[in-house]
Amino acid sequence: MAGKPFAVGRGTWWRIGLPLVAAGLLVVHLAWENGPRREAAAVSRPGECGKGAARQAGEPGVSREMTVGSYGTDNLPRMQGKPTFKVRLTVSPGPDRHALTLRTPLTGAVTVLVHAGRGGGLLAGARGLTARVDEPMYEAGTAPPAAGTVRVAEGDFLHLVVELPDAAVCPGVAMGDLVSRDPGGNDAADLTVVTVVLVDRASGVRMEAQTGVV
Repeated sequence: MAGKPFAVGRGTWWRIGLPLVAAGLLVVHLAWENGPRREAAAVSRPGECGKGAARQAGEPGVSREMTVGSYGTDNLPRMQGKPTFKVRLTVSPGPDRHALTLRTPLTGAVTVLVHAGRGGGLLAGARGLTARVDEPMYEAGTAPPAAGTVRVAEGDFLHLVVELPDAAVCPGVAMGDLVSRDPGGNDAADLTVVTVVLVDRASGVRMEAQTGVV
C-alpha cells in the first residue's frame, strides 16, 4: 500500500523556516562586515600608476590650515578582513579667519595621493573621497556631530579621517607599501609622500596638506 505523501504542516514550517532565515541573515551580515568597504562613488584616480613624482605642497593661494596628523593601515574594523588605509587630518580656522563653519561629513570633498619616497611614482590615489569626524580623537562626549554643521572657533581644531578605498591602490602595490617601501629603515626619505586636498565649495574652503620628503 502506497504511503501518504509527506506534507509539512504550518507549524512545522515556522520551526524549520525561521532558523534558516536567521542563519541566512547572519551570513549576509558577516559578509558585509568582513568584506572590503568602498566609497559609494566610483574611484577616480588622479594620475597614472607608477609615474609622476609628488609635487611640493604649499603653492600660492593654497591654505596651510590643515595638517596630516597621521596615516597608515588599520585592520581592526575588519578583524580578519583586509586592512584599510586611513589619513587623519587636523583642521583649524588659521590666521586669516576667526572661525570656520563646515557641514560634516564632507562628502566627495577630498583628494588623496600617495607617492613612493625618493621621487617615486604614484602608489595610490583617489578623488571624491569623504572626510568624516574622527571621533576617537576626542574625549568622550566632546566630538562634534557626525552629520551636521560644525563651527570651529579660533584656537580650536576639527579632527577628520579619510579612508582610501581598496580600488584606489595601484595594481601590484600592497597596503603596507603605502607607508614605506622599506619598513625596517630609519631614513625619512623612504617614507611615502601623502598629499591631501580638501575643497568644500559650500564654505569656499580649499586646503592642502602633505607629509613626507619631497
